[in-house]
Amino acid sequence: MFTKWGGTMVAYTIKNYQPEMLESWLRCRALAYMRSSFQDEITAEKETISDDTGVSLVAIKDQQVIGIAEAIFLDQGQARAASYGLPEGTVLTTLDTLAVHPDYQHIGIAKALLKQLRGRLKMRGGVLLIYTLDDEAANGLYQAIGARLCYQASIVHGHSSKNHVPEWTHFRVTNDKQVAVYDEHDHEIAYGQDMETYYVGKSENIKQLTDVHKVVTENVYTLEL
Repeated sequence: MFTKWGGTMVAYTIKNYQPEMLESWLRCRALAYMRSSFQDEITAEKETISDDTGVSLVAIKDQQVIGIAEAIFLDQGQARAASYGLPEGTVLTTLDTLAVHPDYQHIGIAKALLKQLRGRLKMRGGVLLIYTLDDEAANGLYQAIGARLCYQASIVHGHSSKNHVPEWTHFRVTNDKQVAVYDEHDHEIAYGQDMETYYVGKSENIKQLTDVHKVVTENVYTLEL
């Protein structure tokens, strides 16, 4: 396949992932996620996907992975179609990973990967669930390929008065090189709040939290296969 990049044609191929591609795959995902909302998903591991559990595609240029698209088959124990407003029995698949090396972003590789992925999933049928966050380019891409917004929820960093775990304010190093944690009254506590994160389904309920300092919108799309 060819795509234009800065006036130059870039040649790449899309093929099935193979185990010997692991290091290049991990590097591509890490670089792609580094400046995205998915930083916390950068790991040194890759989920094993077989023909029975999903589809794993890569875009290859000069023997290096520059793009990734993976989908995982879901069963009724993992996700209920009715939860998404879909008819009972609808076959569900989720887009687990879509990532493009930052040197090759915004030139159509993600769209090409999604097109091939969708083609591979045609025989399975049903609906592809796509989870993403605030990234404008990602949301625009999913909308451009025909995905429909199913719902929006919020990931809220704040405080709930119903959370009775004490906040820790300071610590002291102990003789055995551990740490004693204390609350604002200088009482030692076994554990304390560090970061409170809440999943809020309806935006009007965010006001029930206090000290809100960050809200991330989760966008969930459905794409018919």
